[in-house]
Amino acid sequence: MKRGVAAITVAALMFVSSTAFGDTGIFIKKATLLDKDGKSVISFSQGDKVHISEENDAQYMLADNNHVYFVDKQDLLITTKKTKIFKVKSEMTTMYSAPNISSGPLKELAVGEVLYLQSSDEQFGLFSTEAQETGYVILSATEEGFIEKENISYGTATATMTIKNSENKYLHIRKTDILYIKDFKENQYVILDEEGNEFLVNPLLVSLNKENIQASRSTFNRRSTTNVSKVIEYAYNNIGKPYAYGDTGKKGFDCSGLTYAAFLQIGITLPRSSSQQASSGTKVNKEDLIAGDLVFFNTSGKGISHVGLYIGDGKMIHSSTGSKQVRIEEINSSYYGKRYVTARRIIEY
Repeated sequence: MKRGVAAITVAALMFVSSTAFGDTGIFIKKATLLDKDGKSVISFSQGDKVHISEENDAQYMLADNNHVYFVDKQDLLITTKKTKIFKVKSEMTTMYSAPNISSGPLKELAVGEVLYLQSSDEQFGLFSTEAQETGYVILSATEEGFIEKENISYGTATATMTIKNSENKYLHIRKTDILYIKDFKENQYVILDEEGNEFLVNPLLVSLNKENIQASRSTFNRRSTTNVSKVIEYAYNNIGKPYAYGDTGKKGFDCSGLTYAAFLQIGITLPRSSSQQASSGTKVNKEDLIAGDLVFFNTSGKGISHVGLYIGDGKMIHSSTGSKQVRIEEINSSYYGKRYVTARRIIEY
């Protein structure tokens, strides 16, 4: 059987009564879809938005008036979810404790009040209110409707990275961290941190979970990586500040003054000198370093005399006596590589 190419546009898929469809999604990669009858194909570009009619374990279904197409869940990010609701339309509507009007009344409902249906028979529905009160209401006193809510999806980081956003906020992500994905724009995922700040992440660095789960922002639990992000953000924002012996930021920083001030942002008070800071936290092998660790060097020939904040990829931010400023430098440079002594992890994961 020869397959034809249907002249169907994205707009046609979107141009459907809103009550007929549930969630809204956006393509995170190019996709060519075959309809369920195997007679029509349609192509989508990265960033195209569509309505979703149904789903199964592995695929979403997109429909227009004539065709139903299947798309793998790894190719589409859910951005809004449509939830069926019922609104009270009649005055003097009562919520009962059982599905009959002779049962005990639980409360009087106001016109326009939103209800969520749990089950129903021919006359009564078991509803819950937005305040999580549950009871039975006569179905004829309600009208059906829909509401759309922002959907936060789950993903998994496939690499360790530190990201800066347009507001000079930093997000540190470890490989295998669970990420909270709000949207897809500029060909990148929009990731949220624990405080609701947005960051753009290359989709190649994120594995999108197949489960269509709506994550609540109240479930975010990235406290350790959020603390690392705050420490790194503070150090980044002070790059270029002058070296100042004995200072923790008033006019500049010495090496331990910078790390002291950075960790003070998350309520951790380190000892004031580099040699004393080398006894804080837990020891870390050089090959196991992660962003947020402290790295120590013998630059005086008399033991530990310098400290920097490791930021990943073999780099540290430190207040350098040589360059007389806060800067980024390689820990394995010709100078620091042979003077490296140890590392300590202050924030435990």
